This record gives sequence, structure tokens and C-alpha cells, in this order.
Amino acid sequence: KMPVFLASLRWEESENVAVLKPRTLKSVWTIDVKHGQSDETRTGVTIDFDDVVDIEGSRGHAHLVLKFDIATEKAHCSLLTTDDFHSKFKGKKQLLKQVPRAATADDEGEWVPFLAFEARGLEVTKVHIGDDNFDVVSTHGTSFSPDLSDGGDWADYDKGPVSLTGFETKVDVLR
Repeated sequence: KMPVFLASLRWEESENVAVLKPRTLKSVWTIDVKHGQSDETRTGVTIDFDDVVDIEGSRGHAHLVLKFDIATEKAHCSLLTTDDFHSKFKGKKQLLKQVPRAATADDEGEWVPFLAFEARGLEVTKVHIGDDNFDVVSTHGTSFSPDLSDGGDWADYDKGPVSLTGFETKVDVLR
């Protein structure tokens, strides 16, 4: 079975934030990857849900195919939809609790999964947040497109301040 890499986010404090969610799975995501059997890495690699690449010697497809210098075979990675995630972990209740989802104000300070990847021949080590990957919905219902690319903090105004403080991400492996 191919490993699944789960990207999660958290923030320390928020003010008037109701929901924080990926704008769409179909965003272009920038990731760092590592060869599965060596220390060879690639940083700033883009993966796009709309790119569907045939995997050589297979009937399968992936959203990203690349070749590491050390490897004889190409590595590949795909973004998982919610349905893909559910079918992959069917019957595994603990893992199904980690399905990527929108974060709410109740999640403040907790890690919330927002994106899942399935990969062969590589490990996803980091997800770089771009300036158009996330939407914030304020407690007043206004939608914002925060630039979270620097991590850390974000603020705006909607009938009062709307802010996130201490924003960060991580990637874990689910087996």
C-alpha cells in the first residue's frame, strides 16, 4: 500500500474567525518532497489536481510525477479527495477521524487536517501555503482570502477585527 501524507494546520489565537478552509483541492499546492530511500530532496515542487499524468508501466495516473537523480524509477504523488480518503481508510475509525476538513473557531490551538496526498517513491515533507490557498469566513459571514504564505499572523477588518495569530502547518504520515 502507498503511504498517505496528511497536511495539518493550527493557529494559536483567532478573533472573529468562524471557518478556515482550503479554497479548493484544485488549488496549485507547493510542496517539498524527499526521496523515499535517500536524503535527496526537492523543494518548491508544484502539484495541481487538474494535472493528470500517466504513470509509466502502469494503468494508473498521478497529479505529480518526478525522477530523483538517485532513483531508477519515477516517483509519483496524488492529492486525495474526501471520497478517496474514505475509501482508502474504510473501516479504520481512528484514521477516518483525520479526514481533511475545514477548521472552525472551536479548533483553535489544535492540529486540523486540510490536505491528503498518496505517494510512491517520495515523502511529502512540507506544504508551502500560497497567498490564494485558503479562505477565512468571519463570524459576520464575510469571506476573506488571507495571504498566509509567511505563516505567523494575518489580520483584516469586518465590522470589527478578524485575525489569526501563530498560524503553522505540518505533514505527518498515515500508514
